Amino acid sequence: MQIADLSYLDNVPQEELISGSAGVLVDATASASGYPSSTYIFTDGRAILLPSGVSLAFGRGLAVANGDNPTANVTVAGDGDIVVGGTRSRSSQYTAVARGFVIAIDLPNR
Repeated sequence: MQIADLSYLDNVPQEELISGSAGVLVDATASASGYPSSTYIFTDGRAILLPSGVSLAFGRGLAVANGDNPTANVTVAGDGDIVVGGTRSRSSQYTAVARGFVIAIDLPNR
């Protein structure tokens, strides 16, 4: 593809501050074999911009597997000036459960 007219684009000087934002990534996987077997995953992410210019993002995930050879995994990541998160998992012979959360905060003028 070739774009002929780019006159509507502006050049941004390298020194100009561009507002950022906080972001999160949540990934959940679950698998099990045999009969009967079942899996369940849930992920959720939200972001808000406060009037003060602070950007907040929240994410959480849950993975559950029931059956033979169950595996459950939750991965979390965040982008911002301050990022806090963690995951936990437990498994037994026929059940595996994993959960995680992440909070990212992007501060203005930083």
